[in-house]
Amino acid sequence: MDGRRISEIENKIGYVFTNKALLERAFTHSSASRDALKNYESLEFLGDSILDFIVAKILMTENPDAHEGALTYRRSEIVSQDPLEKAVGKLDIAKYLIVGKGERVYQIINHTKVASNLFEAVVGAIYMDSGSVECAEKFILYALKEHFDGSIKHSEDRDYKSELNEFATRHRLTVEYVTVEESGASHNPTFVVDVKLDGVVAGRGKGKSKKSAQQCAAGVALEHINL
Repeated sequence: MDGRRISEIENKIGYVFTNKALLERAFTHSSASRDALKNYESLEFLGDSILDFIVAKILMTENPDAHEGALTYRRSEIVSQDPLEKAVGKLDIAKYLIVGKGERVYQIINHTKVASNLFEAVVGAIYMDSGSVECAEKFILYALKEHFDGSIKHSEDRDYKSELNEFATRHRLTVEYVTVEESGASHNPTFVVDVKLDGVVAGRGKGKSKKSAQQCAAGVALEHINL
């Protein structure tokens, strides 16, 4: 990656790298290099955890009286695939993705999760370069500012699973929760769960327990149902 492209990216994300190689690595897809020290996959892994922490911190600061369930659901909304993909689009940085010979950037970036993975890789790279959670937080606030409005609907904890079950019963639908991903250390795991209505995925949730991930998934499903 040449100096001009690096400067363009830095201007777009609002952070100047000391180690330019880290920036290049954050934009290197595995199709360009399978070397774990050269592609973005481990940076994405780190960035995912940092993103979860920072979003939780911001939400708690903005909503000190919010219930845990409401905070978990709102965090799941913000760190999900769609908001991150939209943020990458607004930053206009997807075009800098480095892909393998014969591959096309626009085809790869449209694959499931590639754009959101890129966002998380940038978060991880900023943290690695700066050694500062504050620098990563500044980028996240800049890129996702529209999602932090200082308010959460949290007058009472909602039991999204019960609400979804009631909806399913009324409409004679089956409800099934499927754990699609489990990551992190055994003492601090993260679960990703899909909820299916009559076998069709209706929502996806993420949480530190299967129960909280299921609640998030049910909340997402109810939001889609009520659109």
